[in-house]
Amino acid sequence: MRELTLLEAIREALAEEMARDPRVLVFGEDVGRLGGVFRATEGLLDRFGPDRVVDMPMSEAAIAGLGVGLAMRGLRPVAEIQFADFIHAAFDQIAGEAARVRYRSAGDWSCPLVVRTAYGGGFRGGPYHSQSVEAFYSHVPGLKVVAPSFPADAKGLLTAAIRDPDPVLFLEHKLTYRQVKGPVPEGEHQEEIGRARVVRPGDSLTICAYGMMLHRSLEAAQELAAEGIEAEVLDLRTLLPLDRDAILASVRRTGRLCVVHEDTLTMGLGAEVAALVCEAAMDELKAAPVRVAMADIAGIPVSDPQEDAAIPDRARIAAAARGLAGRDGGRRTRATAAFDAAIPAAASVVEVALPEQHLERLLAAVVEACSAFPACNAEFTWEGIRQHPQVRIDLDLGPHSPARGDGTFTVVDYGAGSSLLGVPAVRPGQTAALRVGGSRGGRAWLALSVDHRAVDGAEAGRFLRRLKELLEG
Repeated sequence: MRELTLLEAIREALAEEMARDPRVLVFGEDVGRLGGVFRATEGLLDRFGPDRVVDMPMSEAAIAGLGVGLAMRGLRPVAEIQFADFIHAAFDQIAGEAARVRYRSAGDWSCPLVVRTAYGGGFRGGPYHSQSVEAFYSHVPGLKVVAPSFPADAKGLLTAAIRDPDPVLFLEHKLTYRQVKGPVPEGEHQEEIGRARVVRPGDSLTICAYGMMLHRSLEAAQELAAEGIEAEVLDLRTLLPLDRDAILASVRRTGRLCVVHEDTLTMGLGAEVAALVCEAAMDELKAAPVRVAMADIAGIPVSDPQEDAAIPDRARIAAAARGLAGRDGGRRTRATAAFDAAIPAAASVVEVALPEQHLERLLAAVVEACSAFPACNAEFTWEGIRQHPQVRIDLDLGPHSPARGDGTFTVVDYGAGSSLLGVPAVRPGQTAALRVGGSRGGRAWLALSVDHRAVDGAEAGRFLRRLKELLEG
């Protein structure tokens, strides 16, 4: 196979579909004589003439509205919105009309419209030529949203979009146009919309991405591989509908999920992917999902260094993945339940003066003691002992108020009527747990269990002595 840039692959798909099907026509701002602002439609006017390659006025609403009408009349229009930043002017035509035609007509009408647009930053276009808009449109039932990362996918998915009976928003990241090259099959080539693909296998974690962020994720995965962290990189390719099966299959293999997108964080596509995984595969997760995205700022800065700082890059993705692979948030999969049960624990006991109404004072003392002896507020890993930066207490008050399981230290206190002495279990992701015996006559026994791979008996004794001093004042 020959190598094409992503831009060349798009141009070839348009030309081949126009030659194959006389119903296909292209229109938008400057798509004719200029060949498009990025030259994606270059040569089409000379080949197919002004009736099928039409320069339009500067009105995105008119471009999309014309596309809806032409599609409903049986043509296969491909409308270009020059920059994704301007597509919001056509939102009602795309989301309110095109996406709802089949539903509103109970299937009597369809709207085979393709809307192509260039999105994304890194192009030095400032706040009005650099937006990522996918989250807005991925919320619209009846619409398909496609975002290819490689030239072969760009050609195959655009071909599929033009042949699809329903509207498709086709997102093309500006930086991929000429920076990304790859093999593209000769002749007709079609990919299935709605299918993700693993582009790099791995077993340490799953990185989901698309567009230019897919290539940044591959760069990060290569860096991580040198450290023994094998990241599986999943190219989503289609954002609506998401390939639920591929996402879950990958996360179930790795147990960890990192979603990367250039769009802003809040309500972004990463939130939907993370929610999907948490709802369907919570028990298989070894850690909470992580999102790497642009901060919630109102636009891409004009300043080049600020733009580079805003957009996720290889280093940020690698750092997030590195942290994800090194922690488990206190969770383990069923497959590692035997490991959980086998935490080698040792216990120490001390008697203290403790009134029945002691809980608030006890918790404050535990936080202070953990700060003084950070080995008791840590996690044992095979790479070393990782101290938690904050003290978060899992408080277990009995069967009707069990501990949440996301803390760094566990306190078990079943109240005045409970047994005088009990040894608590050390939870995964922690190195110590404290059990408060039932208070009798203002006295109680405190039992401290520790993972003795991280905390030795002397440290446990010092922790309990400090706790006793704080409680007895």
